[in-house]
Amino acid sequence: MYKRNRIAAAYRGQRRKNRAAQRLLHQRLHDHETSPGLQNLDAEGEVDNEGVDIAWFEVGNPNADVTVVFIHGYCLSSEAWCDQVEHLRSRSDVRSLLVDVRGHGMSSRVPAADCTIDDAADDVLAVILERLPKDGGRIVVVGHSLGGMIALNLIRRAPQDIFERISGALLISTSMRRFADKGVTRVLQSSIAEAFYSAIDRVPEKFNRLRFAVAQIAAPTIAAVVAGFPKMERLQFHTAMLLDTPLPSFVGYFDELTDHSEFEAQERLQKLQGQVVIGSMDIITPKSQSEAICEKWNNCELKVIDGSGHMVILEEPEQISEALDEIISAAAISNHQDSPA
Repeated sequence: MYKRNRIAAAYRGQRRKNRAAQRLLHQRLHDHETSPGLQNLDAEGEVDNEGVDIAWFEVGNPNADVTVVFIHGYCLSSEAWCDQVEHLRSRSDVRSLLVDVRGHGMSSRVPAADCTIDDAADDVLAVILERLPKDGGRIVVVGHSLGGMIALNLIRRAPQDIFERISGALLISTSMRRFADKGVTRVLQSSIAEAFYSAIDRVPEKFNRLRFAVAQIAAPTIAAVVAGFPKMERLQFHTAMLLDTPLPSFVGYFDELTDHSEFEAQERLQKLQGQVVIGSMDIITPKSQSEAICEKWNNCELKVIDGSGHMVILEEPEQISEALDEIISAAAISNHQDSPA
């Protein structure tokens, strides 16, 4: 009995320490000094996209030949790309440009109805138009999860002069068809989930007050399910971004992902080179989702990262950076076709 009590006491003590560490990490999430996270930015600011303030961040040479535009995933922020940005920092020929799409990170909070993939792609385009001059060189678009679908939307709908500058794309753990067709979102799209969302709509203030307390318990579980993090620090970092996401964004984008598809991006995709990367253990966007993209995109290469889950950008950052290097190298010698789409 004494031994069991000691074990129980030690377990409770460790839980308190973990929660304290989680609270601290959440508080420091956007200070741009704490690791993991974005650090030593060269520039940052906001762009007004029809009344919505969209935060952007830059690292690298402003006159670089290639600008990599990073688009984060669902319930994440630009902070999630910290490893890839750090990897590119020393390259004088590459600049990193990161965007917090509406309802995420340091961008404006918006109602659930305004959390659409079209609007998020317009956010990214607004930043590109503001930060990349017309003679600003080539663009490589990188998107993870929701960000991959936003990247496809951007490629499909970008003005011709912007599209002609896009030399390549890296799509990670994402889908061209509705997320609800496969994976865990198909399970979550249920009558129970719908009842939960309806309750949030009726009493959002009450749910916001409870959100942090509940999420401290639930978010680590969710993060652990969607990814196989080997380090507690990485798990807590992912959890901090989940906690940072307002409920309207959680609900609005989830609803959008269950219905939205981007098959119409196929025509322009054919003019680009790139890669589609997926973790072999991803249950959010299974391998079949990536294979479906490759069926529509002849010039892409499919890479499967063994043993990784949905958060492959944090789980296996070196392999993502390697894929990024390959696409940047291809962009440097690309003869991107510039005929009208």
